[in-house]
Amino acid sequence: MSKVLQYLREVQVEFKNITWPKKDALIKLTVVVISLSVVISLILGGFDYLFTQSFGLISNLKTQPQAPQNPGALPISITVEPSTPSASLAQSPTKNPAPTILSPQPTKK
Repeated sequence: MSKVLQYLREVQVEFKNITWPKKDALIKLTVVVISLSVVISLILGGFDYLFTQSFGLISNLKTQPQAPQNPGALPISITVEPSTPSASLAQSPTKNPAPTILSPQPTKK
């Protein structure tokens, strides 16, 4: 405990030796620090915005569908319907009917 008290007395002596800045110098230095903080945050925010936008453009280019290889061909869709009417499904819910694949139908653009 005596070492802690001795340390605190030495700290008090050292605080008396500190030359604290005057009020006008303190205000000027505070303005400089705040100004630099704002400028640096604007620069970093600008870079973040640019990187976000550029990565967004790159990812949009990768996810856009490719042009069809055969421009004259029509796209088709395949419809799968159950082979039994829906009324029979209500009577036997555990029975899973096999799907029937219908012929391909051209899709309308």
